[in-house]
Formats: sequence, C-alpha cells, structure tokens
Amino acid sequence: MPAPHEVIAAPLTVYLADVGTSFPDVGEPQASFPVGWTLLGTEGDRNYTDAGVTLDHGEEVFDFVPAGSTMASKRFRTAESFLLSLELADLSPTMYALAMNDATVTDPGDHKLFSLYRGDQVNAFAVIARGDSSVDNALTMQYEFSRAFVSVAGEITFNKGEVAALPIEIQAARYSASDVIQVRIEEV
Repeated sequence: MPAPHEVIAAPLTVYLADVGTSFPDVGEPQASFPVGWTLLGTEGDRNYTDAGVTLDHGEEVFDFVPAGSTMASKRFRTAESFLLSLELADLSPTMYALAMNDATVTDPGDHKLFSLYRGDQVNAFAVIARGDSSVDNALTMQYEFSRAFVSVAGEITFNKGEVAALPIEIQAARYSASDVIQVRIEEV
C-alpha cells in the first residue's frame, strides 16, 4: 500500500529575493535557482525551531442580513492575509541583519556591525516557502509571494538551556495586477 503522501509532517524552507526576481520551477533544485535567492537561515530549516513554519490564511468577512430576514443572504470578504511565521535560530550577523529590514553589515576589521534601527519603511522581498509535495513526498510543494514584508515580531530570549531565536513574520502584500500569491504542488 503506498504511503499517504497527502499527509505532510515536515517543515517548509524559506527563501528571500528582491521583488521581481524570477521564481524557480517547483521541482528545480536550490543549486539551480535563478540568481538572487537567499536561504533564510544559514542551513535553512535546520535553523528553525521545532515550532515549525506556520502559514496563516487570515480573512475578515461581512455578512449581509437583509431587513426582511434574520439570516445572512450574502457574505463578502473584506480583507485577507497570508502570514508565514517561524523562529529563526540563526543569529549570525548576515541572517540577523537580513531579518532586521535587510540592514547593511559592515566589517571594520575586528567585528561585524549592523544597526537594529529599522526606521519607518519596511523592505519588501519576493518569498518562496518550499517543502514536501502532497502528491508524492519525494517531490516539492512551493508557496510563492511576489511581494512580502519580513519583520522580527517579538522577543529574543537568551537563557541557559534554551535556543535564542528571532520571531520572524512574513506578510504577503499586494504588488500589482499580476500578483503572485500561490502554491504550486509538483506531481508525477
């Protein structure tokens, strides 16, 4: 009997690029991605905590209840959101600065330096989150956001016996009439 491939129990791996960067094909190995994609975490999902990668499909709706009825006759979606979140257990200067609004890392010789001040503008990125396909777990499933905002949203705890991790939120955003907010699932 074949494995139940529709059941997935593995994390997604997240990649960032400049807005407008071409997305790789869903089955394309990382080594042949179009130029510009950066793995979030030096070792990708090996740098995420066991909290995993969460994708929240948020929405706000309005129910129209006409005067002559006590039940809704129409529902309208007034807002929707797509939010990826994870805890990045990679505090290397490169990854920490990337998460902090793509801050510039300088190397004056004996240390690395970047600003934690992010200012009022939040940088946008193209985002891929990939993992196992729900058709065949040996294949790939890939979420694609043509434009998204990356934020550090919360605390980092430095404590004995616990991993210090950056709480990352990636919010998909409107880009143009040809927005890409989609999932592609590779199949045989």
